[in-house]
Parts: sequence; C-alpha cells; structure tokens
Amino acid sequence: MRSGLILLGLAWLGCGGGDGPTPETPPEILEVRATAPSTQGTLLRVVATEVDRLGPSPRLAVDGIELPQVDEESAELRFALTASVVASLGDGIHDVELELVGDAGRSDPFPFRLEIARSLPVALDGAPSGDVHRNDLVVLEGDGFLEPREGELVAHVVGELVTTSGTVSVDARMPVELSELGNRTRGLWRLSTALGGNAPGELTGTLTLESELATGTSSTSEARALSLRFLPPAVFALDPATVSLEQIVRVRGAGFVGGDDGVTILRAEGTFTPMGDAPVPVPETELVLEYVDGSTLAGPIRAVPLGEVLVSELFGARRGVFEGTLTPVTSSGARDEVVGDATPITLTLGAVRQVVWLRFLPGFYESLARFGLAASVGVIEEKVRTRIESLYTGFRVEVRLDRPTDFGPSGFAVVEIGGPDPNGRGLFGYDNSPGKDVGNLRLFDAIGGANAETQADGSIGYGGVFVDSLFGFSEHPPAELGGTGPDPDPLFDEIFDVVRDEPATLAEVRGEGARARQVGRAVDALSSVIGETTAHELGHSLGLADPYGSRTVFHDPGDSPGCIMESGSARPFGERAAEPGFPASRFCRDAPTYLEAILGN
Repeated sequence: MRSGLILLGLAWLGCGGGDGPTPETPPEILEVRATAPSTQGTLLRVVATEVDRLGPSPRLAVDGIELPQVDEESAELRFALTASVVASLGDGIHDVELELVGDAGRSDPFPFRLEIARSLPVALDGAPSGDVHRNDLVVLEGDGFLEPREGELVAHVVGELVTTSGTVSVDARMPVELSELGNRTRGLWRLSTALGGNAPGELTGTLTLESELATGTSSTSEARALSLRFLPPAVFALDPATVSLEQIVRVRGAGFVGGDDGVTILRAEGTFTPMGDAPVPVPETELVLEYVDGSTLAGPIRAVPLGEVLVSELFGARRGVFEGTLTPVTSSGARDEVVGDATPITLTLGAVRQVVWLRFLPGFYESLARFGLAASVGVIEEKVRTRIESLYTGFRVEVRLDRPTDFGPSGFAVVEIGGPDPNGRGLFGYDNSPGKDVGNLRLFDAIGGANAETQADGSIGYGGVFVDSLFGFSEHPPAELGGTGPDPDPLFDEIFDVVRDEPATLAEVRGEGARARQVGRAVDALSSVIGETTAHELGHSLGLADPYGSRTVFHDPGDSPGCIMESGSARPFGERAAEPGFPASRFCRDAPTYLEAILGN
C-alpha cells in the first residue's frame, strides 16, 4: 500500500496595491492536503482566503456532497470524509472538484486528486527494545496507521513482566496514534502501566498491531518479538532553575505516572539559604505536582503572606537558594510503590515579579472604530503593553497580551480594557479589587468585571479601563456617549479629528501615505493614554498611593508634574498622551521606594 501526502493545486497570488481585498474578492481555496490513501474519517485540510465571506459554519463540497467542518480550533479548515463520499467514489484514484460552501457564498471549484481505499492493511516493521520508562512515548514504524476519525488502531502485547517480586502475565491492548497527519508509516505508542503495572522489570513477549476502520474492515499485522527493560522513575532537571513566587516549575524526568495510571510524588530534602541569611535545613517534604506526561511534572512555587510580605510556602522566605535532592516516587496501587534515585538539584528563588495579563474586550475594538483607528488592531495593543512597562521601568512588572502559561492562576493579575464605563460615570478606569493591598500580597488581582466584595460597602463594582470615556476630552463627543467625563481639551480634537472624520487605513497605520504622521500621532496618543490609565489602576492594586500611610488614601495629593497616581482631574490630556512639551509621567512621593521594596531587582 502506498502511503504519502497528496498536495495539488497551490495557487500563487500576486501582491496588489491598496490595503487589502476589495469587497468583491470571493473565497478562494489555495491548498488542500489529505493523508493518502484516504478513507472514511480522513481529514481534508484546507487553506483558503476570505473564508468569512461564506458566513457561519462553512462546508466543503466534494463533487457536490457537502462535508461539515470539524476541529474548528485548528488554524486550517478541516473536513472529514463521510461514508457517503467514500461509497460514491469507491476505491481508486479520482479527480474531484472541491468547493467551500456557505450560506452567504461559495468558492470557485478547486481540482483535487483523491485516492480512496475502504481497507488499509496494517503492517509493523519491528518492535521496540532496550531500556524504557513507564509512559515513554515510542515510535512504531510500518504502514496503515490511522487518523483518529478513521477508526481504531491498538498495540496488542502478550507476554510476561518479571520483577523483583514475581512474574506478571501481560495481555494488553493499548491505543496507537498517527505520528503526523499525512504519513501512515509512523505511529506513537505510550508504554503505560497496562504493561504489567508500575514496577520495574523485564517485559518479553510479542507485539501485534490490530486496526478496525470506520468502514467496518479490520486488519492485523504480523507479530514481532518484544523485549523491554522498565527502569524506575527518574528526575533529570528543573525548568527553569530560577523562579519567582507563583511561577510554574517543570520537573523533567522519566517514568512518571498520573491520571488513571497512578500518582507520582516528589520527596524534597536539603538546605535553603535565604538571601542575606544563614542556611536552614529543609526536612524531607512530599510534593504533589500536576502530572503533565510521563516526562514532566509541573506546579507553582506557592506564595503565602507572612505579615505584610509574601514568602514561599515551602521555604518560608521571599528569596534564596535551595540545594538538595528530589526523589520521585510512583504508585499505581496500595502496594505498588516504586522509589527512584535521589537527584541533586539547585533551585534559585528570585525576586518577586508582578505579571499582568491585558484582556482587550470586544468593547475596546468598538471604541477603536469610533476613534477611526480600527485599522490599528494588532499594533495598538502592543503599544499599550510597551507604554505600561515603560512606566514601571526599574521594577519587575511584566505585561502580557496572552494569558500567562508560566505562572499559576494565583501568580498574575488581569486588567480588562473595554469600551464604555458600565458604571455610567464616565470613568477612565476603576480598580475594583478589594481593599488596599499594601505589600502586594495578592499577585492575582482582577481589575475588571463586577466584584461583589467591593460592591458590598456601597462602592461601584465594575472595574477595568474604559476607552469610550476618553471622548470626554472632545468638544464634540459621540452623541450616544452622553456628556459625562472630564472638561474638553482642544488638543484631543487636534489629534483625533483627522481620523474620526476619515478613518485611518492599514497602509497609514504602517506609515504610508500623506496622513501617515497624523495617523501615527493619533495611534501613539491613544495607546499612551490607555497605557497610563492602566498603569494607574494597576498601581492601586499594588497598594498605591500613600502605601505607608492611610489605608483609605488612594491618590497623591495636589497637582505635581507628571505624577501617575494623582486623581484624574489633576492630569491634563497632553501629559497622559505623552505629547511634546508636557512633563514625563512618573511615580511620585514614596511610590518609587515602595515599588522597589515589593518589586525591585
């Protein structure tokens, strides 16, 4: 049986002028891939342009037979061959026409050569051998490996596992997955505890592949001799080796078990040396981390408050170095505990970081359109991020546009940036996290949505940054936004009227055309004001202002040049927009000393 990839009809598109496709540009299929030979359930993977013009739920027509979309999270369009298509075409190679079809339109036909087979004989070239660990992922080579929707392929092992405590008979069927779409010659097999349990030992026997297709046909490979030596679990390294509070540490190793297979714990023992202090012993402590796979465990360095300071729950200190050992222990039953060797490790607990995730809500993008800056999507978000970090220069504040994956849920703050103020007060922003968090004991504040805790004492409840409220600086704000907000400032209209009257184009945002300088000024000004507002609200959640004074004071008093934590009425628009001639924005009074204490290097 031939196995490979069908790839036909790649269309080459020239680069024209203007900012993008005209409204008349129809959907077009550029490329189609399918694992060959194809059968019921095989994915047709389609790359196309202007797919949105089809409307919701696009389909793929194969010689007129429509296939629904599957796996909508994929970057490419995916459609699975149905029984009706396979029956209509029959076995063999067929030249077909493919069309993307939707309620609002369809693409032009795309010629494609499709090879159909209602049976796929499975073959196994050989069985793995040598030293392995539980849950290792091994590659099998042969032919007839299946995609998930095509049917089921299992590895059937018959043999014996000889351990120090006896011999265990093994007769197990375990799933095998296609290694990569488009290649039927390689499959992935995970060596789970189905192969005789969790204990180390020698496994000998035979390995056979058995497949059953969605079409109803089945196939069995020749049996191959199997000889594996299962080793105890092992720890290899920590990733990263330097972390801050609530950052996720990944323990790299082998032979870990989890889920239905069992559980893995780690025994840590050694000494911890707090920064600037003497070493203290760390007695043997059992750690339960999240099981990721057979080679990875993961978990955050959990933080707890100690007075008005955050410290590590494990080490009782804010910073320092742990030197000791990690010992993996696995079990899949009450009497099936396996202890691996102790591995020397060093873990450095570094300075605390405040990670911030910016969530740009749909209302934000509606506001951009009202500003005439819808074309700046993808540019302005990064400028906002950069502006916030620049205001916190010298302090360990990291702003992300994507949800952090390297910190646990208690390790990062969230700020929502939207359009109108849901409180109906025309506020630029509002920190609705509870109380005044002096010491920044909560790394996980959420500035956004509704907070029942803050509403309980009569405070307004909806937090975030509200971009529509900035129109209060205009002499002619959009009528639907009402009249709430600050006093008008002519500078606002000087900057934004040019794009409100005639929205910016993508080319102008990129710096092209006669209006490029004016458009760039508008983008920079808006991103600066949003960034400053976000930095101000974030400052509240960090414990500003007056962190060493009253718990009910939240703004710097007076009207000093550039002070970020002053109340909104004290800060002119030009200062917020970082316009030439205005003072640079900064943290004032005791804020720098405080930020150095909680987030300094």
